[in-house]
Amino acid sequence: MKKLRNLLLVLLVATLLFGTISGCNTYSGGSTSTPDQSTEPTSSGTDNENDDNGSGTEQPTVKETTFTFVGDQPNTLNMILSVSNIDSHIFYLTSAMLFRPYDGVSYPEVCEDFTVSEDKTVYTYKLRDAQYSDGTPITAEHFAYYLLARLDPEMGSPMAADLINTYGFLNAAAYNAGECSREDVGIKALDEKTLEITLERPIATFDGKLDIYPLREEFVKEKGEALGGTPDDLEYSGPYILKEWVLDGYMDFVKNPTYIDADKSFPTTNIRMVISSDHNTRVTMFENGEVDCLMNVGNDYLDILKDYIEHNPGGGHQAIQFNRLNQDPAKAAILGNKNFRKALSYALNREAIVAATNPSSAPLTRLVSSNHAGIREDSLFTEDFTPNTVPAAGDVNKAKEYLDAALQELGYSSVSELPTLEYLTFEVPTYRLIAETVIDQWKQLLGLENISILLLPVPQAIQAMMTYDYDIYYTSLSSGDDPIEILSMWVTGGTVNDITGSGRNLFENEKYDELVAEAIVTFDRQKRMELLAEAEQIILEEGPIEPLIVDGIYYAVAPYVEGFVYSSDYYQFNYLVVNK
Repeated sequence: MKKLRNLLLVLLVATLLFGTISGCNTYSGGSTSTPDQSTEPTSSGTDNENDDNGSGTEQPTVKETTFTFVGDQPNTLNMILSVSNIDSHIFYLTSAMLFRPYDGVSYPEVCEDFTVSEDKTVYTYKLRDAQYSDGTPITAEHFAYYLLARLDPEMGSPMAADLINTYGFLNAAAYNAGECSREDVGIKALDEKTLEITLERPIATFDGKLDIYPLREEFVKEKGEALGGTPDDLEYSGPYILKEWVLDGYMDFVKNPTYIDADKSFPTTNIRMVISSDHNTRVTMFENGEVDCLMNVGNDYLDILKDYIEHNPGGGHQAIQFNRLNQDPAKAAILGNKNFRKALSYALNREAIVAATNPSSAPLTRLVSSNHAGIREDSLFTEDFTPNTVPAAGDVNKAKEYLDAALQELGYSSVSELPTLEYLTFEVPTYRLIAETVIDQWKQLLGLENISILLLPVPQAIQAMMTYDYDIYYTSLSSGDDPIEILSMWVTGGTVNDITGSGRNLFENEKYDELVAEAIVTFDRQKRMELLAEAEQIILEEGPIEPLIVDGIYYAVAPYVEGFVYSSDYYQFNYLVVNK
């Protein structure tokens, strides 16, 4: 199938990209964008003169300030192929947005205003004057192309299903399936300053605030497979320009003077993101003043940095995912067996796992986040609806009952006869520790000696997951702002459920699909939440995923840094000031 072939090519390109970076070692080049706020940032002064950066206009003098922090190296900076929020951190800094999220609210950026049709299916956006770093005006066509490129079956974007399921753009599914042309899709530039989005049906959770980027088709065609591979292969319309990229070293950004809101946001002129996975090195750099912010402080260093520590309890939902599509029939049978999955889940003491591995996180026994609003705006979904699910401390007796039932159904007389399984996770210290703790509980409580740990670097682990080349996978999912977001990932053809877009789903349940589909178009809040609660119960009972931990994060910020806003989705340096 063309779509599957293109996706596998995408993964190959991503792998080759990492090889290219390591071969070249250093990249140079660069440009970027930011959100529209009601208040302007604190001025950073007017001492030194900024470089022209190729815009062709004389730039005002500004005080040079630098913010240095420890961050994560992106997987790919190809906007069309990206699936990771690690990449989105960089896009947020280097690209303009129709609406820019900041501190939990989406503000209009390139969008000046928009209107919605009476039937809530047609959204018409009027654009402000904005430009790329080379002076080329940003047009409605560029925003339209960004969306259409991610739907184009020839481009092979892994996020096509997510766009289709989340927004339901008119004829988007048909276009992605090769059944109609680009012109038939409800994503159109009416003129240079007018973008029109048409949905197939009203979406109860869509407020019209699209946090999308502009992208020029001619630039994409010119760069081809090199798109996003080096600073020179990125186009810039946002707050910053990426000037240099050293693999496993650092990424240097400079303020983009042509960014639409350059005069009232992102006051810091230079940003250096240091890339380091060694906790000792990171902490030493912070203590020596070499970095101003340290993300993901390890548990062993909390006392050392206690005067600078901040905690954010919200983060990705980490879960154990079972591959019932495994090519080995014996493995596929056991991984697809509900009782076996439940045995492994009920055997786990999530409270003990959190205490032993990452106290900044919390036990997770359901898919919907604890901060999602429920029946009322001021109530919580998790308080309004309590599913029948695994206890946070586990239930060993129930786990053994599930395991006995699984063995009987699968025709095994004891656990010693089970096939060998691999638990795939990232080659990262915290993930390794979680894996060791989980495996140990399975051994001690259920006598399972057949499950081993497979550690791979992040890009290789993601590639294995996306090609179904795993047995058990420790996954991390964004829960979004509404229960519908994480639940829609698991409908037939959903972004996570059918990760390759090839029609191979880890989970298929007609009732579940119907409930989520109905919830999407149900505007009565209580009814919509009731539908989602019923859907959540189904996937908790029948799905190939067992929630484990909701990630939290400890981070350290130097006292001379003002306006630092933590987000697991974007580096929100919109009003960050370094008084150093």
